[in-house]
Amino acid sequence: MASVAGCAQVGTTTAVAPARVDRLAALFMQALPVGWIVERIAAQDPTWPFQQQAKRFTPAQLACTRGEMTPGKVAVTQYKDAREFARRHPDRVEESIRLLEGGAADVIGVLIRAGAVERVAGPPANPRELMGKMSAAQLRGFSEFIQDAQHADLRRAMRLEGIASATNDQQARQRGHSIGQSLIVGPLLTAMERCGVQPSFLFDDKVGTPA
Repeated sequence: MASVAGCAQVGTTTAVAPARVDRLAALFMQALPVGWIVERIAAQDPTWPFQQQAKRFTPAQLACTRGEMTPGKVAVTQYKDAREFARRHPDRVEESIRLLEGGAADVIGVLIRAGAVERVAGPPANPRELMGKMSAAQLRGFSEFIQDAQHADLRRAMRLEGIASATNDQQARQRGHSIGQSLIVGPLLTAMERCGVQPSFLFDDKVGTPA
């Protein structure tokens, strides 16, 4: 028997309808365009993600790792994140979808994209200017997302812990760069595992993101 909020009752547990998990995952990807980011980083730097460590690996390992970091394959990791959130918190999927649809995903996506463009030799991102172009509804949703304790698990699932920790524009840029790195690490580790690449090089400076 179907229940409200896109859930189905199965025994004593509540499972989220697959269509609602798909919708949540799509919003994860809208807010966090990781595939879009890696596509642009890879186009700028043919040695990415190994960069100055590229000589430690064979051309085949580089090609394999880059091939595993396509937008479609990166999206798989984000879908898994959404599915795991739905499994752990089935009663909060609908409120999370409403929050992200209500503007939070739009604002986060704009900020993440602007930060990525800046890192790929683009113009410096101005968080205040970007926020000034958002509607009141979008900003309200974003504010609720980053500040309300009830959304801590959602922020964690999206790998956005500490998103509100910056107190000025410089810190906001630094925090955005750190978030961008953390978003890429998961798919990158999966790619390296599939390609037989040891991840120790990740602990070197300036690896995995554009210089």
